Amino acid sequence: DGDDDGDYSDSSEDAPLSALKKPSPKKSKASTPKKTPKKKPTPKKKASTTKKKAASKAKVTSSSSTTYLSASSELYSKCEKGKLIQSVLARWWYAYQWPDPASIPAKTPKGYDSLDGFPGLYICTQGSNVGSFLDVRDMSQAPSFKNFAMKPSRELKELLLTAIENQRKALIKFEGEKTDTEKELRELEKWANKLNYSKADKDAEKVLKAARLKLT
Repeated sequence: DGDDDGDYSDSSEDAPLSALKKPSPKKSKASTPKKTPKKKPTPKKKASTTKKKAASKAKVTSSSSTTYLSASSELYSKCEKGKLIQSVLARWWYAYQWPDPASIPAKTPKGYDSLDGFPGLYICTQGSNVGSFLDVRDMSQAPSFKNFAMKPSRELKELLLTAIENQRKALIKFEGEKTDTEKELRELEKWANKLNYSKADKDAEKVLKAARLKLT
């Protein structure tokens, strides 16, 4: 019996250590659902067409506004009479008085109040026309583009030279001599003295005719 015990051997003793380790169970990865890419919404053709139409309309509107013609813009930019008119408008109160004091009523009309700074213009304060204006000024002599454009260049030239002289006197009185403004006035005076008023009138007529414009 003793021999049998000595001959017995456990088979696990002959096996390598690596074989004795229990294999660790592999963790099964949870299958994650694949994300399906979202489809980008395709722009509607109608919308793009509408935008294009709107843009084209905007272009037409802007281009048409830039091509607007008026008698003042044409004369101001294309002939010497236009410069003459502009120069008189900028200083007309040094050339003549408007409205003419002789045309203003000595007394304020009944039921009206005068407006400070606007001689000849009244506002109704009584009766059914409260708030309405009464204008007794002679608008045919008003310092406006239309009235000046209707005048011959010779008259405008005389008005401008008178205005320059009176403006220069007022300038020297309040600011002294040799100012930048006085220098500009002398340059404008020199230009006005050299102006050929007959040619200026003819050129103005050509400009208005080419633009198919009339002074009305």
